[in-house]
Amino acid sequence: MYNIAIMGCGKIAPRIANGIIYSDGLLYAVASRDKERAKAFALKYPTCKFMNYEELLADEKVDLIYIATINETHYDLIKRCLNAGKNVICEKPMLPTQEKIKEVFALAREKGCFLMEAHKTCFTVLNTLLRTRVEEIGPIQRIEAKYCGDIDVSKLKGNISMEPTMGGACFDIGVYPICFANLYAKSPLTNVEIVSTESLGYPVDIETVAKLTYENGIVADVKASWRDPTVNKGILYGEKGRIEIVNFWKNTEATIYIGDTAETVKVEQASDFTGEVNEALRCLKEGKLTSDIMSEEASLEICKVLEELKKHYQ
Repeated sequence: MYNIAIMGCGKIAPRIANGIIYSDGLLYAVASRDKERAKAFALKYPTCKFMNYEELLADEKVDLIYIATINETHYDLIKRCLNAGKNVICEKPMLPTQEKIKEVFALAREKGCFLMEAHKTCFTVLNTLLRTRVEEIGPIQRIEAKYCGDIDVSKLKGNISMEPTMGGACFDIGVYPICFANLYAKSPLTNVEIVSTESLGYPVDIETVAKLTYENGIVADVKASWRDPTVNKGILYGEKGRIEIVNFWKNTEATIYIGDTAETVKVEQASDFTGEVNEALRCLKEGKLTSDIMSEEASLEICKVLEELKKHYQ
C-alpha cells in the first residue's frame, strides 16, 4: 500500500484526508510550516504522522504528496517535492501559466516522478460511469457548465481569495466547468472567448462567462460567479438527447434524456476526492509518470482559459 502525505492543513485538507482514507492508499502523514498545526490535524487520524516540510521531503516512506496549499505556493512546492524524488498531486489550479506547467512536468520526467493536477471532476464515480454512456445521446454538439455561489462580495475586501496571485472566481471555482467541458469535448481548444467578466473594482474576477470552441466543432458555454444564486449544472447536448448533472463536480446522480424518456442514473461515492487519489495510485502501480486523463496536456488546456481571462486584469 502506498503512503500518502498531505502538504498543508487548510480548509480543504480534511476533505482530502477523507478521500485518502477511502482510497487504495494510506493516510501516512500531514505536513505544515507550523508543526504544531500539523500535530493538531494529525491527532484526528490514527495512522497519520505530523511533520514540517523538510521532514516530509526527507521521509523515505512517503510515496505520494498531495499539495493542498494556497495557489501562490504551488510552483515552489511542486519543485521542492520533485527535486526530493516525491510523486505529486497538486490541488487545482496547479499553476497560473502554461510556461510554468510545462516546466514542472519536464522536471517530473527528469526526476522520474509522477505529477498530476488535482481535478476531482474527472474521476468521480458518476463522471467515470457517464463517460462510458455518453455515446447514447449521440455525438456531443454543445456543452453548458456553471459553478456559481451567492456570497456577500462586499465582505471579500482583504480576503486572500481576492489577491492577484489567487485568481478570483475563475481560478477558484471556474476551473470546474472548464475541466468538465474539456473532459467531455475530448478535443483541443481552438478559441477562448471571454464573453463577459466583472471585477467590481477588485484586481480579479467576481464573475466570468466564457465560450470555448474545440477543434472537433463542439462549443461550450461556461460560467463562474460568486454572486449568482443559481442551480449549478453541467449539461451535455447530443444529436439524440442530453445528460444533465447538478453539481457535476461531485454529485452521485444524473439524468439522461433521449426522446421522450428520462433515466435517472445513481451511484454510490464515499468521497468525491477518492477517485483522483486512486487515479494517481493506479498510475504509480503501472509505472506511469502522468495520468492519461488528467495529463500535462489536460492541465495546459485548462490554463489556456485562465490565461485568456488574466489578460483582462493585467
